[in-house]
Amino acid sequence: MIAYISPLNTITIAQVVKRILKSGKITRADETFFLRAMVAEDPLTTEEMQQVHDLFNRLRMGLLKVVD
Repeated sequence: MIAYISPLNTITIAQVVKRILKSGKITRADETFFLRAMVAEDPLTTEEMQQVHDLFNRLRMGLLKVVD
């Protein structure tokens, strides 16, 4: 799944996941990104679903900090 941020800028779920894991922080913008990805016309791949699931688990375990 590729999200279109602007006509010249695209970002993948893998890129967002990598940034979140590296920083240990997730933002409201990240939440919006994942919500849009889930309702997009193109379904998420199995790998993307697993990445989102892993992030959710880390969030539940308190391993990610929620920031605005």
